[in-house]
Amino acid sequence: MIAKLFTSLALIVTLLFQNAAVMPARHADDIQLKAVLVSDIHSDADFTRDRTNLMREVFAAVGGTQRDADTIVMSGDLTNSGDLREYINLFNCLNFYCRIRDRVPEIGNHDSWHHSDDPDWRKAEKNFKWFCSWNGINTDKVYYTKEVNGIPFIALGVEAGDFKNPYHSPEQLNWFEEELNSAVGAGTPVFVICHKPPEDLCDSADRIRQILNDAAGKATAPIIYVSGHYHEIGENTFARPQNNLVFLNLPSMLYTDDGGLGFIAEIREGELTLTCMNFLENTPLEEYCYKIEY
Repeated sequence: MIAKLFTSLALIVTLLFQNAAVMPARHADDIQLKAVLVSDIHSDADFTRDRTNLMREVFAAVGGTQRDADTIVMSGDLTNSGDLREYINLFNCLNFYCRIRDRVPEIGNHDSWHHSDDPDWRKAEKNFKWFCSWNGINTDKVYYTKEVNGIPFIALGVEAGDFKNPYHSPEQLNWFEEELNSAVGAGTPVFVICHKPPEDLCDSADRIRQILNDAAGKATAPIIYVSGHYHEIGENTFARPQNNLVFLNLPSMLYTDDGGLGFIAEIREGELTLTCMNFLENTPLEEYCYKIEY
């Protein structure tokens, strides 16, 4: 009873002060879009733990140095177990420290797991959709499309609470094919956000790869498939199997040796740059910086 009361009070305070963050600064006029890309935040329900302190520190660093970003993309495992209190903690950190008002969240396996052998998927789904609504995204599914400065972000989402075998329904895969083909027709870059890389999507892997390959063959600008899950940065971070298809696997925002890692994506006319950043030190990792001209 006390825990539920505390959760309710925390949510009320969160929603009352959700507009308290500093408004973003303006970036250079030649930049069409600047996006901060992070993954595997694993927000904790206990806001006094070291993990939460590090989360606040990283978001404060992002908010202090990347205030001109148009959006922040969070590629799954937003929480450690899909608990509502974990979402509240994350939302508070975003509002009071990050300062980037626009957000693109995506649901990962931890967000659908609930740390249980018999996960309550419906509750996890409801909590994720609540988090989306707090961030101005109204969706009746765990997948959706959102545009930021004319650039589409297609967020896929697992539809069952199986921790190891993510399920994407035929309905979602058909929707994804239609959304992606429509998006590439506009001639702009397209971001596809999915927590797991294609090789870890189990029964959905072949269909999603085929959709991506077919769309890339018709595209005149890059499709950027943004994933996470592996936590580390290394040989699996970047791949470009086709001219207009890029796979970017993000390190964990918290669980790497360095800590505070993520990427910045910037789109200029005919050019996409992907820059790996140590946000805590505000320095790029030069070996993981990429420029794609189109």
